[in-house]
Order: sequence, then C-alpha cells, then structure tokens
Amino acid sequence: MKIIGVSGKDRSGKDLVAELLIEHGWFGFSLGDALRQHAMQRHKGEPDPISVKNMTETSNWLRSKYGADVLLKESIAAFEQAAKNGEQYKGLVAYSVRAPIEADFILGQGGDLIWVESSDQVRYERKIANLRTGESHIDIKEMLEQESLQTSPQAGIPKHVQMDLGYVKSKSSIVIENNGNDLSSFKDEVIKALGHVL
Repeated sequence: MKIIGVSGKDRSGKDLVAELLIEHGWFGFSLGDALRQHAMQRHKGEPDPISVKNMTETSNWLRSKYGADVLLKESIAAFEQAAKNGEQYKGLVAYSVRAPIEADFILGQGGDLIWVESSDQVRYERKIANLRTGESHIDIKEMLEQESLQTSPQAGIPKHVQMDLGYVKSKSSIVIENNGNDLSSFKDEVIKALGHVL
C-alpha cells in the first residue's frame, strides 16, 4: 500500500502537512490523536492528562503491553476499514510518527517520511497560544525537558518500545521548514516539496 509518514516536534506544523495531503485524496490517521485518547483514559483525573510527560508514559506502557507497532497497526486497520467501506484514497498518511518501528515500516514500503522543522521558541509560542484541553501552561524550559523524553531512549525502559524523534528525524526523506506564521506561504512550501504525491 502507499503510505506517507509525517513527523516533527509538538506544534511544528505536521498536522497542517497531513491536512493538505488529506485534502488531496489521502486517508489521514493521527497517531498523536490515538495516543491522546489512550492518555486521557490512563491519566484521567489528573489536571494535565495529555501533557508530553503523560503522553510519553502512556506510549511506553501501550507499546510494552501491545507491541511497539500498536499505533501503526491502528492506522492501517482504520485505512483498511475505510477501503472495505468502499472509500477510495491515494494511500495512507500516518502523522505524528515518533517511533523507529513506524519510520522503518513507512520507508520499507517505499513511502516518504516527512519531517517538519520549527524552532523551539516558535513552537512554544504556538503551544501557549493554543493549549489543548488536558494540557497545562508550562514554561519553555519544562516543555523542552518533557520533550527530551521523546527525543532519545531513556534508561531503564526497553529501547524498542520508546519514542525516538532523533531517529525519526535522521531517517526522514523530506524536511520542510515552518518557522513563520504565514499559512499560505507554508502551504506553498508543502505543495512544492510534495508535488510528486499530491
């Protein structure tokens, strides 16, 4: 099957890239939204169930219990169900790719792995301006400390079940910069970079 992966750190603009692909006939599945649903259940009752810290803990637990590819399997199952329902798409775009097993599968299928790059300051400003329900206001230092849990494997937890954004970034076949606030210009950059699949 045709598959594209989209990755990047929180508030980098990866969802916007995925939305553009969806508009051009791709079936979209957010691995991040799927993980958030699990985190909302696992950390319900806490003031910040979908903080990066809680999302990371949920991901490690989920992948340890059900396999490192659990979210990838959810995305493929959703895509296959849509096909069974008679819906037609160019392929699957899985976004919020964060685990090596996800990156390796996408590339192994001959797909593109897209990394969206934004500066830490820009991402922080976007985060604070658009807090999701289940997130708390934190400073940039705490944001970066929490994100470090996803950037490289942590000690004491099996490496294969952890998120590793450093690995995903290193494997990406396309990198798109997104440090501005001009949505139209960013879309033009995405179209330019992804014209071969749109």
